[in-house]
Amino acid sequence: MKIDVVRENSTEILEKLKNLGFDSVFLLKEQKIKNLIKNKELDFKAYSGADYEFVIRKGKARFVYDLEVNGFFLNKGLCSKLKENKITVIFSFSSLEKSENMFKVYKNLLINGKLCNDYGVNCLYSSGSEKTSDIKSFFQLCAFAEEFGYNYKNLLKGMESIKKLE
Repeated sequence: MKIDVVRENSTEILEKLKNLGFDSVFLLKEQKIKNLIKNKELDFKAYSGADYEFVIRKGKARFVYDLEVNGFFLNKGLCSKLKENKITVIFSFSSLEKSENMFKVYKNLLINGKLCNDYGVNCLYSSGSEKTSDIKSFFQLCAFAEEFGYNYKNLLKGMESIKKLE
């Protein structure tokens, strides 16, 4: 089971990901999630913005993303709420590559990734592709997750939970 999340809907991106063996490709746009392979919009809200803590504590979204870009740090209490409310955190490789302050984004990914792993929060490490040159293989995404303290076993568990939502 291989899952990636992209930021642009293009046939080139979709075809390349299919050729790399991805089972599910989700488009993350305007705080909505769409399965591009099944061409089906999911009924779950994705959140990125200034009020992560409120959204996490109240369970107002199914996915949160761009924590690393917005400089938001998780803590033990928020990780417990993420797990309790079954909220999945989406980390994007492209946010690191395109960052003006790579050290800040790297630090945020490292802290949040380790906390999510320690507390069993479901995470999805994605390419966040906007063009075909941004696409990463499944093995690169696994290495990306492990670099930031998220182990392979938890990564597979997170992907299984997302697959059940479809």
